[in-house]
Amino acid sequence: MYAINATDITKDYGKGEVLHGISYQVPTGRIAALLGPNGAGKTTLIEILEGHRGRTSGRVEVLGLDPGNRRDFAELRTRMSVVLQQTMLEPNLSVRDILRRHASYYPDPLGVGEVLEQVELTEKRSALVKSLSGGQRRRLDLALALTGRPELLFLDEPTTGLDPVSRRRIRALVAGLRDSGTTVVLTSHDLTEVQELADRVDVIRDGDFIASGTPDELVRGSAAFTVVEFAEPEGVGGRLPEGAELVNGRVRILTDDQDSVVERVRSWAEDEGTRITGLTIVPPTLDDAYVAMIENGSGGRAPGAHGTGKSGAAENGALGAGKSE
Repeated sequence: MYAINATDITKDYGKGEVLHGISYQVPTGRIAALLGPNGAGKTTLIEILEGHRGRTSGRVEVLGLDPGNRRDFAELRTRMSVVLQQTMLEPNLSVRDILRRHASYYPDPLGVGEVLEQVELTEKRSALVKSLSGGQRRRLDLALALTGRPELLFLDEPTTGLDPVSRRRIRALVAGLRDSGTTVVLTSHDLTEVQELADRVDVIRDGDFIASGTPDELVRGSAAFTVVEFAEPEGVGGRLPEGAELVNGRVRILTDDQDSVVERVRSWAEDEGTRITGLTIVPPTLDDAYVAMIENGSGGRAPGAHGTGKSGAAENGALGAGKSE
């Protein structure tokens, strides 16, 4: 079952298409990350899904409703929430008062005490908004979003600019939403965060999806390399193993087959009569994979990953979206 099921979506602002007949599916109860550089069409797609922007063509169902239909959108507003990267809250209202006011917009809201406990702000219930730290403000943003018991949450850059403790708290909170059955669509430039939280990732570029899958599948299927490094041995006269370069006193080799490289380095060290010290093996991250995708213009497909077709969704978490070729 899909919380979002959009097919053949186009958007033309009059100067050419921004979205080129793409499809996007998000299963209920998953955290789906949507990534893409500025101008890729990511914001346009999200605004269409939220009902804040019309589409030129295609079909969109969000929680079984069409956000482009005025009557459906009125119902969706009570069933989904949006957390923007930056919000404007009245600085002189208390946390309790702003939550009470927000709760009045929903038919069956969470109680103030319950939602404050969920976001770990109980001790700040009487504090003014202007007195909150950045991390506390962000948790208040989430508290407001959760007050209406949303089935679907659009979450934009939830931890940007926050300290490590606040980031950890918010990530744990978001992970808990999935466990409770809430579907989350996450956009973030922090790809460590995406790799930690997302069940699936879709990457959009120039109005088309170029890669879809779980974080691990995208890393394995990308052009990003594992980095094998070790300290420069003494007495080798500048000689290095095949394919190696010297970077800040360390020998570095980029590879997609770390085992063969390590074996080659050991054999080279024996031939040179030297020892290998400080050996490190750093596998690629989602950040590395994303950069490779955007620079190469193609994701490189992971085995078992689905997507890039107009009906390319599947139930295994490696779900996809995109334009058929």
